[in-house]
Amino acid sequence: MINIRRVGTLVAALALSAGLTAPAAAASPKAPASALGIEDTVEPGDGTQRSNNGLGTAAMPISPDNPAGTEWLNDCLSSSDAQGPDGRVYNRFRWCQEYEISGKYYKREENGTLAHKGTNKIRFQAAAIGYNDSRATRVFFRAKTGSVSYDGWNIVDRRLVAPNLKLEIDVECVPGADHPSTATCGVGRSPARMEWAQWSNSTTWVYWDVSSVGGQGLDMVAVHQWRLKANGASPGQGYEEISSGEGAPIGIRCDSADYFVNGRASYPHACIYTGALPFITYDSNRPNIRQHIRDAQNAPATDGVTYPKENHPKKIPGKWSPDAGSRGAPLHRVVSRGQGGAIALANETVKKAACGQKGGLNPWGPDYNAATGLPPYNTNVDDCDEYPFSSTYEGASSIEWDFSVRNIVLGENRGAGTDLGNFYVDDRILAWPEEDPFWVNVN
Repeated sequence: MINIRRVGTLVAALALSAGLTAPAAAASPKAPASALGIEDTVEPGDGTQRSNNGLGTAAMPISPDNPAGTEWLNDCLSSSDAQGPDGRVYNRFRWCQEYEISGKYYKREENGTLAHKGTNKIRFQAAAIGYNDSRATRVFFRAKTGSVSYDGWNIVDRRLVAPNLKLEIDVECVPGADHPSTATCGVGRSPARMEWAQWSNSTTWVYWDVSSVGGQGLDMVAVHQWRLKANGASPGQGYEEISSGEGAPIGIRCDSADYFVNGRASYPHACIYTGALPFITYDSNRPNIRQHIRDAQNAPATDGVTYPKENHPKKIPGKWSPDAGSRGAPLHRVVSRGQGGAIALANETVKKAACGQKGGLNPWGPDYNAATGLPPYNTNVDDCDEYPFSSTYEGASSIEWDFSVRNIVLGENRGAGTDLGNFYVDDRILAWPEEDPFWVNVN
């Protein structure tokens, strides 16, 4: 029954594009999704099933595919999303792109006019990995070996001039995109500059660290945007490159939340990519948990399928779908401190009532009874599992949402709880009242 459950709980340039040679216009920052300005996530393309289990790193490599053959990078770069101007947000801690840089070169004639002499093009690969122990992300760049082309040059200049012109690559924080405005974004390295031929022949990644300082709220949340910049100017060689520009802005969210702990390891700072929709997946490794969540999401009002029984059709949130129209309302994490701790405690209290764990003449009381609560089960063998999770704002004590309980074998239920805790850390799910929604997927 949706009733008084939570009473007292809520106390209070070159163009970084294929064929474009004019400067790329910077996209306007998206409207904040909350008072803290966390950027709305975009609808994913062919990467929809890759939005969970991001895993940041403390010991950042000097190459995004270190160790060699890292599957995430090859998988990311092979997607159609990665071939576009925005690249692909692979998950909350990783981004990649494979695209083209093109630059038109001109030479001033005796009459003062500029004559187009040729266009240099090269395909590049870029990747980024977020730190999980500091407010930073590392951005990697390299040209794809052998991908350079020199188009439109005469025979002599194509060999002697075009390959020797300079190409400078840099990463910058997008001006004016910081939220709150008191937060600052910085880049810790100078531009990388080589001849076009050198870029084409090099397999080495260059990289920059984009860092964040400041923020808002208890978790010191800040959002920023960074972008790649390219400059093909080559002073002193008599050729003018007039198409320098910037790539599309890439959004990151940084925080200093102190409740991300996994075993003895803690992760008090991090930066994640805002273009992923986080969801946790339960599959055949947790068959009874999976079935419980599936029933709760898909058949909550069917008599005898979910407990406790209510006197109205149940409304249970959290269902993941790649299709936004089929996706349920999201869940939001709470933690055992402040108002969040009060919510988690209230969720646990209501769950115990629905599970018949309160003792006395009516172990389901006061809200339920033997006819409406979960039937008795062997507590030496099974746990009482609840969905939505007790660690969510939408849990059993919610005055807006319903819930489901089911007895699940001890080992599987507790293993699923570990999975959820790992997910919170791996995808850096901030706690309510931050606006950081997530969903639950069952295969």
